[in-house]
Amino acid sequence: MNRQSFSGKSEDIWAATVATASVLGSWIFACITPFSAIGVLLAATLSPRKAMAWMGGVWLANQLVGYLILDYPQTANSFAHGGSLLVASLAGLFVAIEVLKWRKDETLVSLGLAFAAAFVAYEALLYVAALYLGGIGTFAPDIVWLIAKNDFFWFVGLLAVRAALTRALPQFYAPNLSARSA
Repeated sequence: MNRQSFSGKSEDIWAATVATASVLGSWIFACITPFSAIGVLLAATLSPRKAMAWMGGVWLANQLVGYLILDYPQTANSFAHGGSLLVASLAGLFVAIEVLKWRKDETLVSLGLAFAAAFVAYEALLYVAALYLGGIGTFAPDIVWLIAKNDFFWFVGLLAVRAALTRALPQFYAPNLSARSA
């Protein structure tokens, strides 16, 4: 794919669109934030450094919604689970970056592979955290499947939003999915 760069402002507008959608989704769907889907989209559209910063911002917004709006318990264990979400989200992002680097394109197949790999990495790290922090019951197959479907539908939806915004507002959204440097 021929990469076309666009301004940092346009990158930030796209990342802010993804972050805003995730915050609204966190609030509406009780913090089931699609970190894997967001990670792949950030990996495909931003430099690794910017993607990491925006992922951290998405995580922080998710935590603020949880603690300030949804009344999450403010305990050491709850904060530790929140920290594990950050670590798992960043790990999923890095896995997505590596898959896209390995594939050398952003076709739907490559994005799908990056999504699957990012989701597995994300869930695996959360599972390890749950072994120490509790909450292992949330890894029952039906719950993991529900989370996978949630992330997948967010992924497809955000890709569709990206396509629509690229057509409607090309001055703010690059025509190619990828704007990151190789």
